[in-house]
Amino acid sequence: MSHETIVTVILAALVAIAFGLFWWVGTYSDRVFAKRFRSRFPEKTLSYTANQLGELVTSDLRMKYVFPILFPLDLIVMLALAGAMGAASSHWIGRLYPSFAWLGLLVPAVYLLSDLIEDCLLAWLLLRGDPNEAARSVPKLKAITTIKLVSISAAIALTLISFVGWLFRHALPMAAAS
Repeated sequence: MSHETIVTVILAALVAIAFGLFWWVGTYSDRVFAKRFRSRFPEKTLSYTANQLGELVTSDLRMKYVFPILFPLDLIVMLALAGAMGAASSHWIGRLYPSFAWLGLLVPAVYLLSDLIEDCLLAWLLLRGDPNEAARSVPKLKAITTIKLVSISAAIALTLISFVGWLFRHALPMAAAS
């Protein structure tokens, strides 16, 4: 197995582990929220009202949401996802178009920053426990969530496209030669 193939296997494994961690934290969080709310709606959807967010920030779940769900679990997940996808897509893009390798880091970095800002704002609202402040923050929170959802989708697409591009350019010609 070539050095390039070994690096790719390691990067693909890191991406898979990051998504496994994402799934595990999501499952854990859904179990915590199932008793009271349909899900962690401020992080997963844009279809909630100021009243629903106000209900969350005054609920008995608010401290469990801040710790351990947002911090440290969601922080670990966002670092794992952004790090793995950034390293993988930057590596694969760099093998195809070296001058564009930075793009593989930029898109996951936008996701990481937006998710971190979202979590900090949400934690601040939950710690304050003020439904009026939560209601005033809904447009900001939804805007940040939109950026997060678009950037994670773009990071996933970029990772997959760069892997497929690498595969067609490097792995398949090597297989045909043997």
